[in-house]
Amino acid sequence: MKNRYLLLVYILTILSCKKDFLERTPSDFISEGEVFGNLENATNFLNNAYNQLPDYLTMSGTPPNAYNLGAGTDELAYMHTYPLSAREFNTGSWNPVSFPMQWLWTDYYMAIRRINIFIKNYDLIPEEVSSGGSSRKRRLLGEAYGLRAFYYFQLYKMWGAVPLIDKPLDPSGNDNIMLERSNIDDVVAFIKKDVAQAVSLLPPRLDDSQFGRMNATVAKALLSRLTLYYASPLSNPGNNQERWQEAVTATKEAIDIAVQAGHSLSLGDVGGRKAYERIFLELRNPEVIWTKNITTQTGTYVNGPEAWDFFSSSLGYAGWYGFGPLQEMVDSYEMINGEIPVLGYTSNGAPIVNPVAAYDPQHPFVNRDPRFYQCILYHGAMWQGRAVNVAPGGLDNNTSDRGRINYFCRKYVDEGHNLFSNSGTSYRRYAIFRLGELYLNYAEALNEVSGHSNEVYDMLNMIRDRAGMPPLPAGLSQGQLRERIRHERKIELAFESHRFWDVRRWKIAEQVDKGPVHGIAVSAAGAFSYPVFEIRIFDKNKHYLFPVPQLELDKNHLLIQNSGW
Repeated sequence: MKNRYLLLVYILTILSCKKDFLERTPSDFISEGEVFGNLENATNFLNNAYNQLPDYLTMSGTPPNAYNLGAGTDELAYMHTYPLSAREFNTGSWNPVSFPMQWLWTDYYMAIRRINIFIKNYDLIPEEVSSGGSSRKRRLLGEAYGLRAFYYFQLYKMWGAVPLIDKPLDPSGNDNIMLERSNIDDVVAFIKKDVAQAVSLLPPRLDDSQFGRMNATVAKALLSRLTLYYASPLSNPGNNQERWQEAVTATKEAIDIAVQAGHSLSLGDVGGRKAYERIFLELRNPEVIWTKNITTQTGTYVNGPEAWDFFSSSLGYAGWYGFGPLQEMVDSYEMINGEIPVLGYTSNGAPIVNPVAAYDPQHPFVNRDPRFYQCILYHGAMWQGRAVNVAPGGLDNNTSDRGRINYFCRKYVDEGHNLFSNSGTSYRRYAIFRLGELYLNYAEALNEVSGHSNEVYDMLNMIRDRAGMPPLPAGLSQGQLRERIRHERKIELAFESHRFWDVRRWKIAEQVDKGPVHGIAVSAAGAFSYPVFEIRIFDKNKHYLFPVPQLELDKNHLLIQNSGW
């Protein structure tokens, strides 16, 4: 008997269907034949599998609150106290029953189920070949494989070993829905196979009318990220060099196809915007390989660019100020001469200044990496026609309800957006993959294979030169270059939800996400101090992977909990 779906579930995909569909009562059903026997209906069905793509902000709780995932690591502080927020990553209070992002297990498997239904019914979809000879049906199948690979990668980086499901399971039929977790090697192999399928079916790039859809370049970029994670210490404790070499090969292929498809680093100033900040403010920047096309999704305000502006901005600019850059993140931005300005803090909060950095503690924001000024708003920075002021009595100093960091995110924020009237905002898209990441992926993998080769330097110095920073010093050892690569990723990819996963795959979260973190305070006389914002907790015995949600364990006795939980 054919599977059938409630009209209520399918309500978003029937707008282009025949009139009699709309005349049915809500208690009726729509058969698979009716859904997939029409190309437009099939397209709409698959479109909903894009809904779970990541966005500017991570959502938690009911009703939802939002935060940047950088607040779960050493980039940002989350200043609200809502449950199921990034702050639980910092306090160590999360557990299998309740933890941030736990709903993603269900969300991603729901998306995978939708994709599996699409693949199962693919033969029912009628063919439509354009005048140029391209097949939309074939392209949709490639999108389905690419999306399934992406969602399994998301599950892998959160939970490691997860159940692999490649067909729609029917709990009311004979299907076995009690599934064990596949081992990590099998999960990675499954993702690679789906990527290969997607690449074989998809063009390298689609026209602007299909912006945001999966293509072969996106699939190759996913393979680069997957192989890099698989080669990293968390998944590769024995440092198998074949995995690093695979990451080198996959990333080189991803760079080549991206460049051939017309992607390039964002260079030059346009309309007063610097090359780097343009990536995050332009609708179609050449560096961006894949974004979530929010116009086709639901809930755009909740986690889209408008909400990012509100959560990033101070109360003095009518923002909500949900999170802000930590002093540790500010200290990570080099001086213009390439030296780190501050090496740490004493127990009484005094900065330990790098003696060769040419850093003046009384003028801490002078002569820094240009990306600092394009990513962070600090005391004295000009924004929307006035200087940011976090001194006592300043418009941006408000500590009446909770502790504040007193730095604000500028990256991705639209200066033309008046938050008081919520007017003047621009539509922006969150970059899931961009070419700059691929260059950093390649440098990291190649350094692990060949050490300090010229090609490693070339990749890193391209990124640094674009930013306006000097090249790295010659003669670095493999270990020294590894540290510089990791540091460059922290700066270049700031607030893009990479750092949270990077420190886990490198197994350094037990150092960088543990202990005191600082904000900044400015006295009435203009003196700076750096109070402790909170003492963070990271348990190396369990926090590198998420706990399998207890609800899933209760439903499926074959699932095994991750170690330590």
